Amino acid sequence: MLTGSRRFHEILKELGSLHDKKQQDYGTPTDPFANVRSSEDWGIPAWVGGMVRATDKLKRIQKYARQGHLANESVEDSFRDLAVYAIIALVLWEETQLAEGSFLRSMEREIFQSLVETLECR
Repeated sequence: MLTGSRRFHEILKELGSLHDKKQQDYGTPTDPFANVRSSEDWGIPAWVGGMVRATDKLKRIQKYARQGHLANESVEDSFRDLAVYAIIALVLWEETQLAEGSFLRSMEREIFQSLVETLECR
């Protein structure tokens, strides 16, 4: 495995651990995404709430890019938080799609397309 790819997978594992640790403070015993899902109390879909939080982290990174420093959080922490919020938003989006039935239809289309492509190669 290439060094960069190895580091990528190491970071993914670190992000999983970071998520598990933070959810002890932010989640509930029955819902690890309770804090992000609370955007629904304001009429905002949970996955959009996750992206709002991700945007906050993106703004921090933009400020770092312009000024070269952050006052209260390292840029590395902001990158990690951005990645975790993006994954949380994806999970919440998938939940929405599954509840609406469109996620399975989308997966079925992908599987069908993959099968067609496989058969065309023969």
